[in-house]
Amino acid sequence: KVVPPEPPVVEIPEEIEYKLLLEGYVLEKIYNNPTDPNSKVLGRKPLPGSEVAIQFNKQKETVTVGEDGMFRLELEENTDYSFLASRENYLNNDAAFSTVGIGRDPNNPVQTFEIEIVLDKIFLDKEITLENIYYDFDKWDIRADAQPTLNDLARNLALNPDIRIQMGSHTDCRGNNRYNEDLSQKRAQSAVDYLISKGIDPARLVARGYGESQPEVDCLCARCTEDEHQANRRTTFKIIE
Repeated sequence: KVVPPEPPVVEIPEEIEYKLLLEGYVLEKIYNNPTDPNSKVLGRKPLPGSEVAIQFNKQKETVTVGEDGMFRLELEENTDYSFLASRENYLNNDAAFSTVGIGRDPNNPVQTFEIEIVLDKIFLDKEITLENIYYDFDKWDIRADAQPTLNDLARNLALNPDIRIQMGSHTDCRGNNRYNEDLSQKRAQSAVDYLISKGIDPARLVARGYGESQPEVDCLCARCTEDEHQANRRTTFKIIE
């Protein structure tokens, strides 16, 4: 009797489980002087208790971060996500992440990504110097190199619709007081007008020209260095409510 050979054993590979994971962190800045927003930023630390509103595929959910400032999320494929982080006494900030175009990798079936959202503390009635806003001599129009900074400010105002700010402009000590006051008022108003052009409600904005009355560096005018003059020529904003 001929015994037929046993059929070969066919191994069925285990189905690979693919996952896309996101680890998000809500942080705040650590200032050299905790009461001075213009002091050096030394680093960042977790901001526990922050809420993060997550939107995707017409769905919305909210999570509260723990002591480590972290939230975790399993992501869907080919999906755009938006995140809005908030906490009392801090300015809202947002972030975005997309899984569109992220392919499956059999060698790395579980992929983990990270995002960070940094919230700025609200320093009520404290002037904050805006970097990279300069004006040509005797001019007050907004130069192209100042627009990115003002665009960032407009974005922050859009994310925080309940705050009002004052835009301030300061000159150095050269020139007479009346002239400097007038010039600084025009410069502050130009900054306000630029923000209005970006869709910010005029009722939320105040322009204030200080002239030379509040120098950042209090030096004898004839002996001020050019760097000291530059430090005194500045544009600021402060949250007034």
